[in-house]
Amino acid sequence: MKRILVTGSTGTLGRPVAELLTSLGHDVRGLSRRPGAAYQGDLVSGAGLDAALDGVDTVVHCASDTRRQGKTDLAATRNLLDAAARAGHPHVVFVSIVGVDRIPYPYYRIKLEAEGLIGAYGGTTLRATQFHDFVLAGARIFAKLPLVLAPDVKVQPIATHDVAVRIAELVDQPVAGRVDDLGGPEVLYVPDLFRSYLERIGRHRRVVPVRLPGAAFRAFHDGEHLTPAHRSGGERWSGFLGGTAVER
Repeated sequence: MKRILVTGSTGTLGRPVAELLTSLGHDVRGLSRRPGAAYQGDLVSGAGLDAALDGVDTVVHCASDTRRQGKTDLAATRNLLDAAARAGHPHVVFVSIVGVDRIPYPYYRIKLEAEGLIGAYGGTTLRATQFHDFVLAGARIFAKLPLVLAPDVKVQPIATHDVAVRIAELVDQPVAGRVDDLGGPEVLYVPDLFRSYLERIGRHRRVVPVRLPGAAFRAFHDGEHLTPAHRSGGERWSGFLGGTAVER
């Protein structure tokens, strides 16, 4: 059993990671900014991190300022690693994104720089493809329009549980630097995913593939965010969508 601190423990990935690690018998601490939380701490200011890291064997760093495109992620990662060094240098497992070194997208550039910080500390980095949840969020937004515009790209969506399973494996292994990428079990065309969502909710809309200008979109269109050689054997999009509550 390990004592593990999970950052972003209430988020899209952090929650299933914390739940799985707990079910495997680990002593899991979820870092939270909420007053009264058992392990309250603020990654951006650094407040509370020393107490949260006291006695910890491993840190799983899932937290990210996605609402502001990672604006505070570098400061948060530096503060976390500084506190980890003071706490005796526990193993830090960082979750990044496939293609951050090949796609000139601002959020990805931040992720890549954060990877550099993890590498300098001596941690482990896992890059994963887009989560099913994020693809679904996009489908829900565009499905509200009279004409559904879908990015003319392919994705390799993966279930957060499958990413959590890989993280649980890394927690039990020595520091490994950057490990093999992890992708979903299938590469799918986004317009087709949007159509499957529309069918699931019983809404009739025309789906139009669109291409956007710029180098970032071109890199996505060219598949730089995919890792077909590293497919997981986990949940497919159809299974995820079938088990998701319908929002009309």
